[in-house]
Amino acid sequence: MQNQASPVEILSPTIPSNWCPTGSWSDVFNNYQTLFLNNSTVNIPGLGLVTPDQIATINQNIQNLQNEYAALAVNVRSGSIASPATGARTQTVTFSSAMPTSNYIINIVFVNDGTGTSAPAAYWSLGTGSKTTTGFSFNTNIAAADKIISLDWTVQSITSS
Repeated sequence: MQNQASPVEILSPTIPSNWCPTGSWSDVFNNYQTLFLNNSTVNIPGLGLVTPDQIATINQNIQNLQNEYAALAVNVRSGSIASPATGARTQTVTFSSAMPTSNYIINIVFVNDGTGTSAPAAYWSLGTGSKTTTGFSFNTNIAAADKIISLDWTVQSITSS
């Protein structure tokens, strides 16, 4: 389809010179809508050049995109570990419902109380084999000076369900 040089037109019946409804503005507008707008047509230049097969292809492409989006939206889990212990620890996360595969992205954010001295010192690492469809375990080493009040986590599947 190409861009058309002609604008879209709304073709309405001609309003006769003796048309003069009475009443409130809403009565006038509703009368106009009933008599004229409801009997109007829209002329879109070039619309007749679109074939039914092209419309079917466009509709299928839209449906495919909606399905892909829905599959991604379903495969997200998130949560928080409140008041994690300081020192070297193993944290365990269990999902409320299983992911479709263990091939997902993990994002963990260390949240401090605003007075922590060295937030970058807090780190995490994933243990080998600890990532499953029902959860994961990770190791942290949090210093007391970091004043971490929670570990916020999000996982997102990169595969469709």
